[in-house]
Amino acid sequence: MKNRVSEVPSFCLTVFLLPLLLYGLEISDPGQVVYKETRISAVVEHEVTLPCGTTLPDVYIWSFTQPGTDKIQAVVYNFGKGPKLQHLAQDLGDLDVVQNSSSLSTKNLLVAAEGLYTCQALYDSVEGAKLYYYYVRLRVLVPVTKPYVLWSNSSAVEGLPYWMRCGLKNGTEPITYKWEQESRSGLVTTLAETNQSLINIIINRNNTGWYRCLAKNEVNQERSDRSDWLDVLYGPDLPQVDVTAYSVTERGSSALEKGNVSFRCQASSNPASQYSWLYNNIEFYTGPQLNITNILRGQAGYYTCLAQNTLINTQSKRTITLTVYYPPDGTPSCTIFPANNYTDLALFCSWGGGYPAATLKWTPNVNGAISQGLSNFTQIQAGSDTINNTIFTCYGSHAALNTGQNCSTRTCEYMGKKSTEFIHKYGKNSVSTLEIGIRGLYY
Repeated sequence: MKNRVSEVPSFCLTVFLLPLLLYGLEISDPGQVVYKETRISAVVEHEVTLPCGTTLPDVYIWSFTQPGTDKIQAVVYNFGKGPKLQHLAQDLGDLDVVQNSSSLSTKNLLVAAEGLYTCQALYDSVEGAKLYYYYVRLRVLVPVTKPYVLWSNSSAVEGLPYWMRCGLKNGTEPITYKWEQESRSGLVTTLAETNQSLINIIINRNNTGWYRCLAKNEVNQERSDRSDWLDVLYGPDLPQVDVTAYSVTERGSSALEKGNVSFRCQASSNPASQYSWLYNNIEFYTGPQLNITNILRGQAGYYTCLAQNTLINTQSKRTITLTVYYPPDGTPSCTIFPANNYTDLALFCSWGGGYPAATLKWTPNVNGAISQGLSNFTQIQAGSDTINNTIFTCYGSHAALNTGQNCSTRTCEYMGKKSTEFIHKYGKNSVSTLEIGIRGLYY
């Protein structure tokens, strides 16, 4: 049952407590004054009871002190003729005295009710009056409201600072915040857990997604709605260039003249990269794929893929060195010269031009002598190891040819003459004769 608010002046009744309630009561020993303190936490707009002892005192008075002040204000008092509520009781959430007790209660706790409540209770006993001070420190808890996500903007650039804030209208501290990220596939991961509503990160492409924040205090927890899509702009990364050619190595690529070459360029970027191709630093084509058919030797050089992100004005590039292989003209030519004062033979094979240089090899290979060279190759053949009618063949090969070319020469001795005739054969049909005197070679 509620008690009506009395019209007693609101000056501090504590000062006048003892003179007003003596009524023949006497506190025989000041040591009988008892002090007790209680801490209570209650949720706003909920019910709470503030105790003042376990039994109803003969006389009591409740007062309130607002946090951060020293001002003491009366809430209710009872000098033995029933409780008298003050106007402040309504301001603190319609406080009322619990029936048959001195405790205060409310069913609709207000935030303004937070503070220190003091109940001064006087009990009459056969030993004399006993005075109790009950201190109740009331903490009003406010649930966290539904949070909302705020951020720098909906588009972020990789590598730059970026902030996100979990906004709240109300909520009693301490509050913890949990950030959740959701990908397009529906995978949810935790980005951060902190006691700060604001987080600062260096954004990267992995931060792309939807976001929610969860706010939690000792009363409850609430999760925000899903944010807008956070689109992280990045790139282009260093391009990856795939080359289809005759040969591809770390140092470059090579193609056969009149063959085909293709370049495929890819560079991760958001938004997607725009591609252009440069030949020896001059732009000549746009698009990720570059195809060259029937390539010529004059098209060898440096091919550069330039990837651009036009939205954030960034670019990256990679250069490929392309070499074009082309064969030498004609066929190899074979010649024999006297060497070492006419005691040995110098086998000379020439096949000039082309790129790279043609590979030449003499056979037979006598006594393990070096038998391979490039373009112009001479092999010394010991005269003492050479017999009449020996045929020496020079085989030429080149990367740009499917089949090799060769030329041959043969030694021949005329009976009774200290000379040797060398027949030089070019290809299959051309034959020439050369007579060279070689002293001491044949007897």
